[in-house]
Amino acid sequence: MDNFLTQVKSIFHSAPFGVCAFDASGTVLYINPLFESNISQADLPFVGKSLYELIHQFLVDERLEKELKRLIETDKPFSLIVETLSSPRVRAQGFLNIIGYRLDAVYILIGDFVSGGLARESRYKQVIEGAPDAIVIMNHGLITFSNPAFNTIMNLPVNDILGKEFISFIDEKGRQDLSSIKENHAKTFFARINVNTSSGQKILEGNFHFIEERPGTSIALLRDVTEKVALEKRLLRQNQDLAAVNLISKTLSSSIDLKEVLQNTLSQVMQIMNIETGWIYLLNEESHRLKCAYSYGIPEYVAQSIKELDIGEGIAGRVAEKGEPIIIMNASEDPRIRSLVFKRQGIKSFASIPLYSRTRLIGVMNIGSFGQRTISPEDERLLITIGVHMGTVMENILLFQEVANTSKELKDALNLIRQRNEELRTLVSTVSHDLKNPIIAINGFCERFIKSAGPKLNEKEIEYMRAIQESGIHMEKFVTNLLTLSAVENLKLVKEDFPVHKVIDEISLEMAEQLNQKRGTIIIEAALPRIKADEIRVMQVFSNLISNAIKYADPNRDLTIQIGYQPAPNTHVFYVKDNGMGISEEHINNVFDIFYRTHEDYAEGTGIGLSIVKKAVNVMGGDIWLKSEINKGSAFYFSIPME
Repeated sequence: MDNFLTQVKSIFHSAPFGVCAFDASGTVLYINPLFESNISQADLPFVGKSLYELIHQFLVDERLEKELKRLIETDKPFSLIVETLSSPRVRAQGFLNIIGYRLDAVYILIGDFVSGGLARESRYKQVIEGAPDAIVIMNHGLITFSNPAFNTIMNLPVNDILGKEFISFIDEKGRQDLSSIKENHAKTFFARINVNTSSGQKILEGNFHFIEERPGTSIALLRDVTEKVALEKRLLRQNQDLAAVNLISKTLSSSIDLKEVLQNTLSQVMQIMNIETGWIYLLNEESHRLKCAYSYGIPEYVAQSIKELDIGEGIAGRVAEKGEPIIIMNASEDPRIRSLVFKRQGIKSFASIPLYSRTRLIGVMNIGSFGQRTISPEDERLLITIGVHMGTVMENILLFQEVANTSKELKDALNLIRQRNEELRTLVSTVSHDLKNPIIAINGFCERFIKSAGPKLNEKEIEYMRAIQESGIHMEKFVTNLLTLSAVENLKLVKEDFPVHKVIDEISLEMAEQLNQKRGTIIIEAALPRIKADEIRVMQVFSNLISNAIKYADPNRDLTIQIGYQPAPNTHVFYVKDNGMGISEEHINNVFDIFYRTHEDYAEGTGIGLSIVKKAVNVMGGDIWLKSEINKGSAFYFSIPME
C-alpha cells in the first residue's frame, strides 16, 4: 500500500489539476500541490481527515457525498460539476468539474481548478463579485452563494444570508411564484418579487436559471427596480389623472345648464375616485353663505341639515374661509365634524375641496366613502386640479346666466336702435329728395332773375342775390352728397368685370377743368388691372379722392396726383397720392367721419365726401387707410377683395 501510494504521489505531484487520494473508509491519503494551493492554508493539512466531513465544510452539495459512497460501493466512476462560489475556503471560485474513479487499492478525485468554468485565473470571481446586479446561487432553494450587490440590497452580512431559504425573504405572493426553485429542474423564468430587507421592502426583478448538470441548483440574476417601479406607478397615476381631468373637462363643457353640469360632474368625480357620496356648495356673494346646490348618496333629511353654512362654519365653511382642502380619514369620529346627523351616516374617508376660478371662490365640493377607501396625497392633488376646472367652468356658466337674464332687455334695446337707425336713414333720404327739387328751383330762379333784372339792381342788391345763389348751390351739393351716402349704403351691390383705367379716364375727363385751374396732372404709376367689383362704387371712391386732392392742392406748387396698384394675397390694393397741403396727425383718425372737415378756411365742402369713400369701400368688403404729412401731401390706400 505504501509503495502504491508512493507511485500515486509521483504520478500526480506535478499534474495540472487538483488530485485527492482516499481509501474505502473515506480517509484522505494524499493531495497534490495544486489541490493544496487552492485550499485555505488554515484548513490544512487534509491528510488523515475524513473526506465526508471535509465535503460538508467546504461545499454545500449533498450529491458529491452520494457519488463518493456509490464509487466505493460499485467502483463505478463519476463526473460531477460543483460550485465553489459559496465557499470562501476554496480559492478557485466558480464551477469545478470533479471526476472520481478507483485506481487499484485507492480512490482518486480530480478537480479541474485551472481550465474549468468560472475558475479561470480568478477573473470570473472578480466579475461576479463586482457585478452591479445581484447574483444568488441556490441548492433546492437554499442560498449557497450571494454576491456583494445582493448583500447590499438586503442590508445584511453574508453570514445572515447563506444557508437561508431564498423565499424566506420574499412576500407571500412571491413565494408561490418561486416554488419551482426547490425542484431538481425547471425552465428559466422571469419574476418580479417584493423582498423584505432590514431597511424596508424593495422590488427585485430578473431571471432564474437552472443548471442541467446540477439538479436542484439554480442561479438568480436580479436587479433592484424599486425606484423604477415607483416611477412607473407615478407615471401611471399621472396618466390616469390626466385622463380623469380630460373626462371631467368634457363633462363640464357638455352643457350650460348649471344643475345638469353639477349633477354630471359630481357623478364623474365619484366614479373616478370610487366614492359613494358627494355634495356641492355654491357661494352666495351677497349673503356670504354656502348653499348646497346638489347632493348625491345621502338621505334628504341629512342634506337639509347641512344645506346652508356660514363661511367658517363646518368643514366646508373652513375650506371656503382658508381656501385649502381638508382630508379626513374617519368622518364619523373626527371632532371637527359636529353634526350628529351627519356622523351617524358612517362615512369614513372624507374630502372637502375648494372650487376656485381664476379670480374668486365659486364654492366647495365634499365627497365621502362608507368603505375602506382612503384618500391619498395623489388623490388630493387630483381633486384640487378638478376643483380648479370646475370653478372656472362654473364661473363662466354663472356669468352666462347673468347675461341671459338681461338678454331680453339687450335685444329690445338693439331692436330699438335698429328701428331708430332705419327711421333716420328714411328721414335723410326723404328730406334730401324733398329738399333737392326746391333748391334746384331756387338756384334756377336766382340765375334767371339776375339775368333779367340785373340792370335794374344796384350793386348791393346784386351782391345779395349772388349770396342767395351760392348758398343754394352749396345746399344742392350737400343734399346730393347725402343722397349719395344713402345710396352707397342701401343700393344693391352689383359686381361687373371692367378695367380700372377706364374709370380713371372718365374721371380725368370730367375733372379736366378743375385740374387745369390747379395746374394739376394725374400720373398712372403702375398698370391698373381688370377687376370684378361694383363699378359705380369704385368710381365714387376714385372720384372723391381725386376731387379732394384737387380741392386741397398746395397753392405754391403744381399739383401732382399719382394713382397706382399694389397686388396683395386675394386682394386688390389701390392708392391715390398727392403733393397737396396734407393732413395733420391729430385729424387722421377722424377724416372719414361724416361732416368732419379739415382746412375749413381754405376750401368749401360738406364733410361727407370721405364718408362716402369709406362706406363704398366697406360695402364692397374692403378697407381704407391713409398716410399724410402736413405741407407734403397725402396718400389714400383702399383694398377690394378679389373674387
